[in-house]
Amino acid sequence: MGKYKGITSKLISTGILIMLSVCGFAANGAKKVLLVGIDGVQYEHILKLNTPAFDRLNITKAYTGGVAGNKSEQKTISGPGWTTILTGVWKNKHGVVSNTHGLANSQWPSIYRYLHDANRQFKLYGFSTWGPIHSQFFKNDMPFLSAHAEGGSDDDNLNRTLKVLYHDSPDFIFLHLDEPDAAGHSHGFGQAYDDSIIRSDNRLGMLLDAVAQREQVFAENWLVLVTTDHGRDFMGKGHGGQTKQEKTIFIASNKPLNKNYQSIITLPNKHFGGLYGLPAQTYIVPTILNYFGVMSDIHWRLDGLPLVGDIKVNRIYADIGGKKCGLEWDMSTGSPSTLGANEHVAKFDCDGNADPLFIKGNKIYANIFNSGCTLQWDADKGTPLTLEENEHVAKFDCTDFGDPLQINDQQITSYINDQLCGFQWDSDAGTPITLGRNEHVAKFDCEGSPDQLVIE
Repeated sequence: MGKYKGITSKLISTGILIMLSVCGFAANGAKKVLLVGIDGVQYEHILKLNTPAFDRLNITKAYTGGVAGNKSEQKTISGPGWTTILTGVWKNKHGVVSNTHGLANSQWPSIYRYLHDANRQFKLYGFSTWGPIHSQFFKNDMPFLSAHAEGGSDDDNLNRTLKVLYHDSPDFIFLHLDEPDAAGHSHGFGQAYDDSIIRSDNRLGMLLDAVAQREQVFAENWLVLVTTDHGRDFMGKGHGGQTKQEKTIFIASNKPLNKNYQSIITLPNKHFGGLYGLPAQTYIVPTILNYFGVMSDIHWRLDGLPLVGDIKVNRIYADIGGKKCGLEWDMSTGSPSTLGANEHVAKFDCDGNADPLFIKGNKIYANIFNSGCTLQWDADKGTPLTLEENEHVAKFDCTDFGDPLQINDQQITSYINDQLCGFQWDSDAGTPITLGRNEHVAKFDCEGSPDQLVIE
């Protein structure tokens, strides 16, 4: 580690003077973010090893790989993992299914593009030891960065990052480090792998020191996030499957991370030792956006929730036969048959329950199985059979952008083929057959008035 210490000493000795010379670049208290990704780190090994830099952070267990058996399931490998970390969505949206895949789906932008679009004055940086993150998946986003690098060693990219922290005025930096993953593939679990984590922890300590120096000199307010893309198999050499060990990752931060998501996620948590009750790697992009204060209405369609800041939820109720019935989504997908595999029928449950929703602008969002879904109307009419020819079943679509709605405190309407259609509940209960005896399918009626609602 002598090389690190020498370079870092030089940077520190000159860094304060450089910082003072550029202090006009950033206002006091300006929010900044450093996202550090350390490839292939097994969470449990951080806990058992001497890792003083990680000890400076709040660290929480998290998961990768999507939801097994669900539309979001993806391999626990680097391509899908890093793409999810940088987009906030799973592979059924970003489209990256392997390490050799080309560009990610531009309809689900990277954090680079989100921040660039939010503020063209932001200075963004990205240094990735594993080159495909930049050269394949987000190649088209590189012009947004003030500087970037692909390949080289972890030491090279650490020093590029330290140089920016000590000599420039960054707003956002993503740094990818690769040594633990390479050690795992070569040796499996053992001394060589543990040593790679200890060296990564040393690098992290240098980054935390540089951030602390900037906060002291500039009174900047930095959010540091540290994560990994996947765990490892039993021997530590491979990964890619849907086992608890391969799905287990972590999210660490220099700031407390809230647990507001626990009252929102509605995902059966019976597998992998309770992993699904924890944050996913999809939570990182919403956390960064919310921290910067640039999380707009459309970002609630992402597959994660912010771990900093408040999360305001809404619930919608209707009075059906004197019962308070809550708007929910049905767990089954593709029922009725006109719905696709990524769509859930919307329903009113008269047992008094209501799913947490996000009413943002002219859209209504829900988080279903840790996927962002949006309320829509189905193009087919009269399905299920209880609906009339002028009625469209309401659904939550977990891959599309959602239909624009007109929403007030008591009614919801939408234009369908230039007709104003009212949001209602169907008088028949238990149809389609996935619904219970106390559940009524929600619909848009293009000849009737919208039903009265209570939006809380």
